[in-house]
Amino acid sequence: MKNPLKILQDAQSSEILLRLKDGTEYRGRLKEIDAYMNMILEDATEILDGSPAAKYSEIFIRGNNLLFIKPDASEIL
Repeated sequence: MKNPLKILQDAQSSEILLRLKDGTEYRGRLKEIDAYMNMILEDATEILDGSPAAKYSEIFIRGNNLLFIKPDASEIL
């Protein structure tokens, strides 16, 4: 059986894609994650309506705002 938190912990330092409940997407390198799935992304890009909207050197995302997470986003355009 797979543990979602373990999968994300294994994805630290790799590129991930996540979508928030409001539809905003972020793509960046996962720096930290905790048991509540709060996370810190480095070199993150905010994506609105499929287009890059902003770049962040570091951003904190609260786990309760997450809709989905794609752990290995390096293969996504």
